[in-house]
Amino acid sequence: MENRSKKIWPLIFILIVFVFVTGCDNKEEKKNTASTATAAVGTNQAPATPPAASVPAPAGSNPAASPAQSSPSAPAGTAANLSDMDDVVVIVDGSILKKSEVEKEFKEKLAAVKEKIPADKKKEAWLNMKKQRMEEFIARTLITNEAEKRKMEATDKEIDATINQIKKSLPPGKKLDAFMKENNISREYIALGVKAKKMVKQDLGKKAKPSKEEIAKFYEENKEQFTVPESAHVRHILVAFVAGDDDKIKAEKKVKIENLRKQVVEGADFAEVARKNSDCPSKEKGGDLGLIRKEQTVKPFEEAAFSQEINVIGPVVATEFGYHIIQVLERNAQKITPQEEVKGQITSHLEQQKETEAFTNLVKKLRENAKIIIFEN
Repeated sequence: MENRSKKIWPLIFILIVFVFVTGCDNKEEKKNTASTATAAVGTNQAPATPPAASVPAPAGSNPAASPAQSSPSAPAGTAANLSDMDDVVVIVDGSILKKSEVEKEFKEKLAAVKEKIPADKKKEAWLNMKKQRMEEFIARTLITNEAEKRKMEATDKEIDATINQIKKSLPPGKKLDAFMKENNISREYIALGVKAKKMVKQDLGKKAKPSKEEIAKFYEENKEQFTVPESAHVRHILVAFVAGDDDKIKAEKKVKIENLRKQVVEGADFAEVARKNSDCPSKEKGGDLGLIRKEQTVKPFEEAAFSQEINVIGPVVATEFGYHIIQVLERNAQKITPQEEVKGQITSHLEQQKETEAFTNLVKKLRENAKIIIFEN
């Protein structure tokens, strides 16, 4: 639970589109799908997700006449300066996402993946990206406008701290600059994430901290997450098989492993014998594999690791990898970690859960009160 949260949480408020959750329920969404753009604007109702058939602009209407609302995070255009309605994907409180901009992004992504998208799947890929980009634009515009309304600010220190969080969350080998470029994340976008998180904390107030009862309830209902499986601390010496080994070579290797076992049984230092003779990379640590759990190794090795007596040099074990001499140094029974030891993890998880829910409610409320027109083009 903790590892997953650490990876996901720094991105929740920055990469809004990746964790964007729905606004209205299904009934509301169906109602908006069937309604006209005039009705959507007139009642201030906005679909939570793009409807199956986008709502067209009503005949004779002039959406471009809506009051413009400039937004540094939504530079696609404003209703006051756009005359070509065929180039509009969506209008959100006067801010416009242009189809030409989405097409440009799509072509760039298409060029990056080259032949990875089959020709017959390109249309589907375009529609998916258009839908995703529209949702992202709606959320970003609403959050931007609300942050301006509440006079939220993001300091350089807060932005840098968030960037460092993202950097720590990336998988090994992934460069921050590459990740930011691939996902179109600018410093401005991160600043918006900081402001969004501040708004959420403001909305939650004292409810942000989970109570003792909430912590206890979560622990009792999720004990499997705090169960530590049975484990064994083992070390081994391996004489490995290689491709092409015939029965004669395998027999010679069996003689070799039995001789090595004899040395250890008669008092030779296990770690030293492993360092000099084992074919496993663990030889650098004297053959020590650390703690292993069931289903982490091949069956014959597992059976030996979880049945041999502690410290005894077991009989030679054959696996698909070769011949092994196994010594079990310690075995730990399955146990449930006490609540007190995981209280910090649970508290952090529940805080994140509360903030995610509050963010969902914030966006839902903003969508319900926004003027959103979705175009079919």
